[in-house]
Amino acid sequence: MIQHLLQLRKEQALRAYQNIKDWSLDYYQLVKDKAPIDRAIVGGFQCQQFSFAFMAGYQAALEKMFPSIAPNEFKALCVSEEKGGHPKVIQTVLQNNQITGVKTYVTAGTEADHLLVLCKTNESVNDRPILRIVHIPRQAAGVELANFELPFMKDVKHGKLKLKEVKIEESQILEGDGYSDYTKPFRTLEDICVSAAYQAMLLRQAIDNNWDDNLRDQLLLNIYTLKNLLKLPPTDQGTHLLLSAADHSFKNLLPSIEEHIKTHSSIHFKTDWEGNKKVISLGKKIKEIRLSKARSAIFLND
Repeated sequence: MIQHLLQLRKEQALRAYQNIKDWSLDYYQLVKDKAPIDRAIVGGFQCQQFSFAFMAGYQAALEKMFPSIAPNEFKALCVSEEKGGHPKVIQTVLQNNQITGVKTYVTAGTEADHLLVLCKTNESVNDRPILRIVHIPRQAAGVELANFELPFMKDVKHGKLKLKEVKIEESQILEGDGYSDYTKPFRTLEDICVSAAYQAMLLRQAIDNNWDDNLRDQLLLNIYTLKNLLKLPPTDQGTHLLLSAADHSFKNLLPSIEEHIKTHSSIHFKTDWEGNKKVISLGKKIKEIRLSKARSAIFLND
C-alpha cells in the first residue's frame, strides 16, 4: 500500500480543486478498477481539502454497499427525514410502484446521479412496516433536489430531496430489508471508509511536510487497520469494537496532528482543516451506543 502511495506522490502533485466536478475527474481516473477501501485511501491521499477526502470515503462506502449500481458515478443514500432516520419514523412511502416523501438531509445529494432511497411499504411484519431501498436516477420525473450548505464542508453541496409520485419499476427495488440489510451496515462502512480517507489526507501532509516519524508511522498503521476492517462483516459486534478502538487510537493522535498542521502545513490546509475538522466528531452518540452494544455482546454474554 505505502509503495503505491509514494509512487502516486511522485507522479501527481496536490491540487486545490475549485469544485466537486473538477475533483471527480481526477478521482475516478485515479481509482479506476480499485477496491472500495483503496478508492478511499487513494482519494484521500490525493486531497488537501477535507470535503473531497470525505467524498472519496463516502463514495467508496457506497461502492462497497451497492457494487452493482452505477460504478464510477456519484451516488447518495437518502435516509434522514424530519423526525430522524429510525425505521419507526420513516414516512417516505412506496405504494403501487410510486414513491412520495421528503428526505431532509442527503449527503452531497445535488451532486449525485443516483439516489438510493429508504422507503416504507404497505406491507408489514409484526406491525412494523417493511422498508425497502429503491434506486432512483436523479433525472426521474417527480424528483426535486434543493441545495443547502452546512457551516462546514462547503465545497460539497448537500440536498433536501422531495419525491412526488415518482414512478418506478420492480427492478429498481433492491432485495432485502432496507434498514437492516443496507442502512444499518452502511453506517459502519461509511465510518471505516471516511476515516481511512481523511487519515490518508493527513498522511500525505505528514510525508510532504516532514512531520515527526512516529506520527507519520502511526497514521499509516491506522490506515492499514481500517483497510483490514473493511474485510469484516459490517454488522458484526467484533467489527464495531475494533472500529471504535481504531477511532480511539486516532483521537489520541489529534493533539500532535493539530500541532504539526499549525507549524508545518500551508495556510490553505490550516484554514480548510479548522473549518472542517468537526466532521470527525459527528455521530458521536450513535457510535457510543454501537460500542456499548458491542462490549455487552462480546464481554458480558457467555
